[in-house]
Amino acid sequence: RTANEIATEKAVPLQELRDPEADEARATQPEWLVVIGVCTHLGCVPIANAGDFGGYYCPCHGSHYDASGRIRKGPAPLNLEVPVH
Repeated sequence: RTANEIATEKAVPLQELRDPEADEARATQPEWLVVIGVCTHLGCVPIANAGDFGGYYCPCHGSHYDASGRIRKGPAPLNLEVPVH
């Protein structure tokens, strides 16, 4: 991720998030975000670098995730999963 993306995601207030999780907890190396590319709504594959928050967009039902993989808009209930790595 770029320095601008990292700063933007770190600045998001947790109370604005449906599934609150700090960026630092999701990306232990700030420049790299590793997520499982499966929408948490019904399992479709989100498109990277898309959507209203510059992260991921699920074309099946319109979920928008930010550049930290956190759900920001749409029907998905949870953030994109960060696997153990």
